[in-house]
Amino acid sequence: MKRLIRNRHTKLLLKHAAGWFCIVAGLVMCITPGQGILTILIGVWLLADEIPMFGRLKAYLEHRFPKTADFVHRKGEQLRARFHKKLP
Repeated sequence: MKRLIRNRHTKLLLKHAAGWFCIVAGLVMCITPGQGILTILIGVWLLADEIPMFGRLKAYLEHRFPKTADFVHRKGEQLRARFHKKLP
């Protein structure tokens, strides 16, 4: 992914687009059948670094549910290790 997207602004734009898409899709899924709340939380997690309101929400959820936050962090590290291998 690093080789494909070199520009920092492009990464930020894609991250925002994915985050807002998840939030909007989650809101639609709250009305229709689907995993709405989970999708909204994924969008919040994507946008937490750039938008202070989502950062505060993420910090509150991590404080309120520490076991779940630890599980999510462990799985995130496993995914990073798997997909961010050093290229020759």
